[in-house]
Amino acid sequence: MKLGEFIKNFSHNNLIRLVYKEKGGHRLVLNDWDDVSMDWAINKAQGINRHYINNEVLGLASILGAGKHYTEAINIVIEELENQPFIEESKYEDSSNQNFNNEK
Repeated sequence: MKLGEFIKNFSHNNLIRLVYKEKGGHRLVLNDWDDVSMDWAINKAQGINRHYINNEVLGLASILGAGKHYTEAINIVIEELENQPFIEESKYEDSSNQNFNNEK
Protein backbone atom coordinates (compact mmCIF):
# COMPACT_ATOMS: atom_id res chain seq x y z
CA MET A 1 0.00 0.00 0.00
CA LYS A 2 1.30 3.46 -0.90
CA LEU A 3 1.91 6.03 1.86
CA GLY A 4 -0.91 8.33 0.68
CA GLU A 5 -3.43 5.48 0.77
CA PHE A 6 -2.09 4.26 4.14
CA ILE A 7 -2.55 7.72 5.65
CA LYS A 8 -6.04 8.08 4.17
CA ASN A 9 -7.14 4.72 5.62
CA PHE A 10 -5.31 4.52 8.94
CA SER A 11 -4.01 7.89 10.15
CA HIS A 12 -6.20 10.81 11.14
CA ASN A 13 -4.53 14.05 12.24
CA ASN A 14 -1.22 12.53 13.37
CA LEU A 15 2.39 13.63 13.15
CA ILE A 16 4.32 11.38 10.78
CA ARG A 17 8.05 10.58 10.71
CA LEU A 18 9.39 8.42 7.88
CA VAL A 19 12.11 5.79 8.21
CA TYR A 20 13.76 3.24 5.93
CA LYS A 21 14.35 -0.39 6.89
CA GLU A 22 17.99 -1.37 7.16
CA LYS A 23 19.96 -4.26 8.59
CA GLY A 24 19.61 -4.17 12.35
CA GLY A 25 16.87 -1.55 12.50
CA HIS A 26 15.79 1.64 10.80
CA ARG A 27 17.30 4.82 9.38
CA LEU A 28 15.69 8.23 9.09
CA VAL A 29 14.50 9.30 5.65
CA LEU A 30 15.31 12.93 6.45
CA ASN A 31 18.20 14.33 8.49
CA ASP A 32 16.68 14.76 11.93
CA TRP A 33 14.25 13.01 14.28
CA ASP A 34 12.38 16.30 14.48
CA ASP A 35 11.64 16.37 10.71
CA VAL A 36 7.95 15.45 10.81
CA SER A 37 4.79 16.32 8.88
CA MET A 38 1.10 16.16 9.62
CA ASP A 39 -0.51 13.21 7.85
CA TRP A 40 -3.08 15.37 6.04
CA ALA A 41 -0.34 17.73 4.81
CA ILE A 42 1.43 14.86 3.04
CA ASN A 43 -1.78 13.96 1.21
CA LYS A 44 -2.19 17.62 0.17
CA ALA A 45 1.39 17.65 -1.25
CA GLN A 46 2.59 19.90 1.56
CA GLY A 47 5.38 19.65 4.12
CA ILE A 48 8.82 18.11 4.06
CA ASN A 49 7.60 14.51 3.67
CA ARG A 50 5.37 15.13 0.61
CA HIS A 51 7.87 13.55 -1.78
CA TYR A 52 7.24 10.09 -0.31
CA ILE A 53 3.46 9.91 -0.86
CA ASN A 54 3.83 7.16 -3.50
CA ASN A 55 6.40 5.03 -1.66
CA GLU A 56 5.21 1.64 -0.43
CA VAL A 57 4.58 1.34 3.32
CA LEU A 58 6.47 -1.62 4.77
CA GLY A 59 5.18 -1.26 8.33
CA LEU A 60 5.45 0.76 11.50
CA ALA A 61 8.45 1.25 13.77
CA SER A 62 8.30 2.11 17.45
CA ILE A 63 6.14 5.15 18.15
CA LEU A 64 8.49 6.75 20.69
CA GLY A 65 11.18 8.72 18.86
CA ALA A 66 14.59 9.98 19.93
CA GLY A 67 14.22 13.67 19.01
CA LYS A 68 13.86 16.62 21.33
CA HIS A 69 10.43 17.40 19.89
CA TYR A 70 7.58 15.38 18.43
CA THR A 71 8.32 12.14 20.28
CA GLU A 72 4.65 11.25 19.72
CA ALA A 73 5.05 11.10 15.92
CA ILE A 74 4.15 7.81 14.23
CA ASN A 75 7.22 6.24 12.63
CA ILE A 76 6.22 4.75 9.29
CA VAL A 77 8.65 2.44 7.49
CA ILE A 78 8.66 3.04 3.71
CA GLU A 79 10.49 1.59 0.73
CA GLU A 80 13.65 3.37 -0.36
CA LEU A 81 13.66 4.35 -4.03
CA GLU A 82 16.87 4.87 -6.00
CA ASN A 83 15.42 7.85 -7.86
CA GLN A 84 13.03 9.45 -5.39
CA PRO A 85 10.64 11.76 -7.28
CA PHE A 86 10.43 15.41 -6.23
CA ILE A 87 6.90 16.70 -5.70
CA GLU A 88 6.30 20.45 -5.91
CA GLU A 89 4.68 21.82 -2.77
CA SER A 90 1.02 22.63 -3.17
CA LYS A 91 -0.09 26.03 -1.90
CA TYR A 92 -3.46 25.98 -0.16
CA GLU A 93 -5.03 29.08 1.29
CA ASP A 94 -6.06 27.20 4.43
CA SER A 95 -3.98 28.79 7.20
CA SER A 96 -4.29 25.70 9.41
CA ASN A 97 -1.84 23.80 7.16
CA GLN A 98 1.54 24.00 8.85
CA ASN A 99 4.94 22.46 8.32
CA PHE A 100 6.08 20.98 11.63
CA ASN A 101 9.75 20.93 10.68
CA ASN A 102 11.77 22.09 13.66
CA GLU A 103 13.88 25.05 12.54
CA LYS A 104 17.40 24.84 13.87
